[in-house]
Amino acid sequence: MKGEIGLIGLGVMGQNLALNIARKNHIVSVFNRTAARTEEFVKERVKDEKIIPCYDLKSFVDSLEKPRKIILMIKAGSPVDEMISSLLPYLEPGDLLIDGGNSHYSDTSRRIRELREKGILYLGMGISGGEYGALYGPSLMPGGDYEGYKMVEEILWR
Repeated sequence: MKGEIGLIGLGVMGQNLALNIARKNHIVSVFNRTAARTEEFVKERVKDEKIIPCYDLKSFVDSLEKPRKIILMIKAGSPVDEMISSLLPYLEPGDLLIDGGNSHYSDTSRRIRELREKGILYLGMGISGGEYGALYGPSLMPGGDYEGYKMVEEILWR
C-alpha cells in the first residue's frame, strides 16, 4: 500500500487535515519530526482510516506513489525552508510540495522559482477554518504551479 499524498507536521491542524483526507478514502502517509507525536496520533486518533505512519524522511518519501504529493503543515518561515532542504535529496522532478502553513507570499514566490529550477512543483496553500475546518472541510486557497494543483484536485477538493 502506497500513500496517495503525504503530510508532514502533526499538530492539531495537520492531524485533522490528514484525517479529513483519509476519511474521503485516500491513503495518507504522515510524518512528524518527533516520533512520539506520530505514535500518539496513530494510537489516539486513527481508527479505520488508511494512514501510513513514518518515522524518518526517507521512509516517508518512499511510502508515496509517484509523482509524490506532500503537504507541509509546519511553522512558516525558516522551518519550511529547512524541511524543503531535508526533502530535496529524496524528491524527483515532477514531485509536488504544498505549503499549508500560511507562509508570506514573498517566501512562496521565491520557493516556486527555486524549486521550479529543480523540476519540483510547489503550491502555497492558505488554509482557513481552524481545527474544525481542517477535519470537516477547510477553505483551501492554493497558489503556484497549476500542474501541481491538477495533481491534488481530486484529493483535496472533492
